[in-house]
Amino acid sequence: MDEELVLDQGNVNAEARGNLVAFGIAPEGFDVQRALVAVGERLSARFADVAGPVTFYAWYDEQAGQLRCSVASVEPDDLPFGGPFRSVDSPAPVLALMAADAQPGVVPWADLREVSAEEDADSDEQVEYSFPVFAVKLTR
Repeated sequence: MDEELVLDQGNVNAEARGNLVAFGIAPEGFDVQRALVAVGERLSARFADVAGPVTFYAWYDEQAGQLRCSVASVEPDDLPFGGPFRSVDSPAPVLALMAADAQPGVVPWADLREVSAEEDADSDEQVEYSFPVFAVKLTR
């Protein structure tokens, strides 16, 4: 992440999309956990004097089968996700989710169910699942 990063607190979603980097399966022998920690440390040094919150974060996108990383001008608990997530201080839970995915980027038919229009409109169903996000606050 040596390239120029987009920082725009007024449009955090565009900022997060503009800074997005995605990876497939790591080559044999590559230490992804160490790499993510190193990126967080390097970006922390780079953004040490920047005012306001800036966070580097990484998560496993199960639908795409990708490890994704981005930077956004928010606190770690305010990352721009549409669903529930939990901020973690180690990449291990994210990488465990990635390692457990037997078919990256594939959602088995058995895991899908049809939802009628009435069911969708009347849905009060609460989803309890939250996914881990490795988050490193880059500013003080």
